[in-house]
Amino acid sequence: RGAATLEETFIAYLEEAAAPVPAPESASTPPTPALAPEPTSHPPQPKRRAFDLGRLWAYARREAMEIGRDPIRLGFALLGPVLLMIVFGYGISFDVEKLPYAVLDRDQTPESRTYLENFQGSRYFEERPPLRDAAELEQRLRSGELKVAIALPPAFGQDLKRGARPQVGVWLDGAMPFRAETSRGYVEGIHLQYLADLAQRAGQDTVLLPADIETRFRYNQDFQSVFAMVPGVVMLLLVLIPAMLTAVGVVREKELGSITNLYATPVTRLEFLLGKQLPYIAIAFVNFLSLLALALLLFRVPVKGSFPALAVGALLYVVATTGFGLLVSTFVRTQVAALFATAVIVIIPAVNFSGLLKPVSALAGSAKAMGYSFPSVYFQQISVGTFAKALGFADLAVNYLALAAFFGVFLGLSLALLKTQER
Repeated sequence: RGAATLEETFIAYLEEAAAPVPAPESASTPPTPALAPEPTSHPPQPKRRAFDLGRLWAYARREAMEIGRDPIRLGFALLGPVLLMIVFGYGISFDVEKLPYAVLDRDQTPESRTYLENFQGSRYFEERPPLRDAAELEQRLRSGELKVAIALPPAFGQDLKRGARPQVGVWLDGAMPFRAETSRGYVEGIHLQYLADLAQRAGQDTVLLPADIETRFRYNQDFQSVFAMVPGVVMLLLVLIPAMLTAVGVVREKELGSITNLYATPVTRLEFLLGKQLPYIAIAFVNFLSLLALALLLFRVPVKGSFPALAVGALLYVVATTGFGLLVSTFVRTQVAALFATAVIVIIPAVNFSGLLKPVSALAGSAKAMGYSFPSVYFQQISVGTFAKALGFADLAVNYLALAAFFGVFLGLSLALLKTQER
């Protein structure tokens, strides 16, 4: 055909095939007059609905089938929170007990042994082999074998008999300030109790204060950290795993290219996002029930408040956290990026600013504002309140409204960002 390139030749063949073929003319057949085109009537097209539950349910079923066909993702979704709950529940503890300590007793008198018996009988300390000299004291503290070292001077007993005030040396491992400060309080308490007992045996009057303070723990009377950590771990896992799964589920559509179905079908963005979210809400609520069973049966942490109040709060919470996963999925394009972005964005406010490690009331400035700008702080109050403080619906109404508002904000931002990408 004389074309310069193969592409021009292909276009020429297409134009030739599309050209109309002229009908052969016959001399014996008179031309027929052109007939007026008959009016054609088309059936009215059904009006497209702005929101259709059938289309939403179809996407939800499709996503559920995709999860069911991937046993690794399904196994991680159902068993991952359970394994992490066991690890965190047993691994994270703020209880300071059985502190390893050793004694450098240079006096070796009944008075020094009586003093040290107070440490031996305490559940907060665990005795190790005695020290021989100051060099061994330094070496065992540096190696981490000891957390507390006690040194009694040579004339400890004689000084007590003369009414003098012997100096007792106590060395604490300050690598972890919280444990060191608590250990210091234990040592000072035992020391003051020994002085009070000594004064009583000597027939001396102890100093009486004009008022006596009697401290009681209203909640968590045993003062065990597991009763505070388990509700917090439930909060952490119900934001981390559901948000990651939801973000990956939507981004997977982008990687496979099936996201184009959204633009080629009458499905709206709202139906698409909610349809993708519903299966993960169901999985997250199953996770909540499994974590609750572990808290009750394995860790022996009772729910002292209203169980329906806790369940409603958990449902609103997972709706908000999966909504956050939708939001993350709108501005990332790979599953690896979705995992990292969701984990980093979630862990910082959920651990540092939610009340898990430090009360929100003790935060100030931007830290407090960041805490209240994420849904974890509101469910943390629901979880701890129902587990430990016997709270009910009336006490937690504000938290419910906050979680519902977070879902609305996350969904609105997801719709806006998905619309921007479509353009």
